[in-house]
Amino acid sequence: MTDLIRAAARGVVPTFRPTLFGLCAVLCAGAAHAAPTRPAAAAAPAASDGEAPAGAAPVLPAPAVPVFGPLPAGPRPPAPVIGLFDPAEIMRQSVAVQQVEQEMAGRRDALIHDVRAEETEVQTLRQRMMSAPRDKAEAQQRALQQRVAADQRKFGNRNRILQEDIQIAMNQVQREVGQVVASVSKSRGLTLVMQSGGAVLHGPQVDITDQVIAQLNTILPHVYLPAANEDPEVVAKSGKFPTAPVQMSDPGQQG
Repeated sequence: MTDLIRAAARGVVPTFRPTLFGLCAVLCAGAAHAAPTRPAAAAAPAASDGEAPAGAAPVLPAPAVPVFGPLPAGPRPPAPVIGLFDPAEIMRQSVAVQQVEQEMAGRRDALIHDVRAEETEVQTLRQRMMSAPRDKAEAQQRALQQRVAADQRKFGNRNRILQEDIQIAMNQVQREVGQVVASVSKSRGLTLVMQSGGAVLHGPQVDITDQVIAQLNTILPHVYLPAANEDPEVVAKSGKFPTAPVQMSDPGQQG
């Protein structure tokens, strides 16, 4: 789950891609489609006198614009009061994130177990079909194809729910991190706050990570997570909770 923490710290919650075989490979893996190569442009015919070559960029009027001269000297801004925080460390020590990781790991393992059990049954049916008389084998093959298609829909839906559950949980943490960072920064009079990953060197005096972690765990010890048998999209349509976009902005950019 460390990849989940790193991605959440960047403001993007990843999807679970459990290592499954057979059916799960169809559910969780997408084939990469290469963009078709564009055909080379044919040589443009020679232009006649006074005409631009075919395909050439058009020549447009370019009227003169006023010259923008230097401005008079203005007041200099005050020296910045800088603070830094480590998003990855905040996510790693968040009690709410730790609970989400534990719960979602159990749901992921349950999905993998069910997929592998179904793969075993499908393989058994396939072996029986191969040894059956031809007339029966054809009917069994059609039934098996229908079962595999239904499995893909069922397990694909469960995998979607798993991903959306993580998204809902991590969105709550990200939003709260943004608010806590803003609150801590204001209380310390900071005028410039950055993620510590962008600093080559800094002293502990400007690091607010520990203070953010302490406040986050006090305010948000746990988050709302749909039950394992709940579809997040159905919950959203019920109006029980406010809805939000799938992707949230970086917590350091939220006020």
